[in-house]
Amino acid sequence: MKKKHENTDKKWGPKFVDKRNWPKYNEELVVRGEFLLDMDWVKSWDQELKKMNTNKLGRPYEFPESLIKLQAVWNQWIGYRQVKGLTRKLYEAAQLPAYNDSSTINRRVRQLDTSFALPKNGFCNVACDGTGIKMNQAGEYRYDKYGNKKQKQWLHVVLSANPCTKDLLDLDIFVDGDGDSEPQIAARHMENLWNLGINVDKFWGDGSFDVIELYNVLEKHDTKSAIPARKNASTNANGSMRRAREVFEYKTKTWEDWARDKNYGLRWLGTEGIFSAIKRIFGEKTKAKQKETMEHEIRRRFWAYETMRKYACA
Repeated sequence: MKKKHENTDKKWGPKFVDKRNWPKYNEELVVRGEFLLDMDWVKSWDQELKKMNTNKLGRPYEFPESLIKLQAVWNQWIGYRQVKGLTRKLYEAAQLPAYNDSSTINRRVRQLDTSFALPKNGFCNVACDGTGIKMNQAGEYRYDKYGNKKQKQWLHVVLSANPCTKDLLDLDIFVDGDGDSEPQIAARHMENLWNLGINVDKFWGDGSFDVIELYNVLEKHDTKSAIPARKNASTNANGSMRRAREVFEYKTKTWEDWARDKNYGLRWLGTEGIFSAIKRIFGEKTKAKQKETMEHEIRRRFWAYETMRKYACA
């Protein structure tokens, strides 16, 4: 009798071997939870406030930035009033010297610097991709029953990250259709890095990044790339000898050989893996109502994920 699935290996290739250190990774996930109630920073409450208020004009700060950062992460799951309640309980448990009200929390969180820490060694790799975030809590049924799907809008998030370290580097958020193309954003993100003296050794992107302008930017800075060519891509220069060489290499190899030589699978660690983790932890819908506050909310979501991840890896 013929065995079922006997051609599975032939169709899908060899079985995937997971080489991840699961005990270590599991502990990192546990420590990310510890961040939510880590009160070690309270010991330097007064010193941090003194530093923040030095040469400050106007009313001095009453609450340190460390508290606001912690509250900003809490706010990814609960509202500002609930954040106040949680802070007040910690105050009653003598974990905090004082607690702030919800309006102060709201104002300080919105003013928080959510930029990502850039590499200090002057060197990095970059992978770039985009994803969509729902602008409301409505499900598909609501659109089917009451709404016009042509009017459905999304927030488009374009992320650049280092696939080798999984560190987030830059982020663009805009209503779908209003912003630049993903290749244009990727080029701008890398230009920002180059202007800061950070060398980008290699760039990863999917087929949508197969554009002449991006290849010319990469060639200008002598940056290697892993971008699959479009199906109808021409090997003629057409304004970019760099792209012609890359397309020729892609078309003269099998997909498996090209992907292995380019280490293309690494792209997922700097794009899809991060998107998947953030949507799984925080969800893929916004709570805010205004477009500007939606963009700030999503930016804080990525910042909160990066903050917890680096805390666990420290």
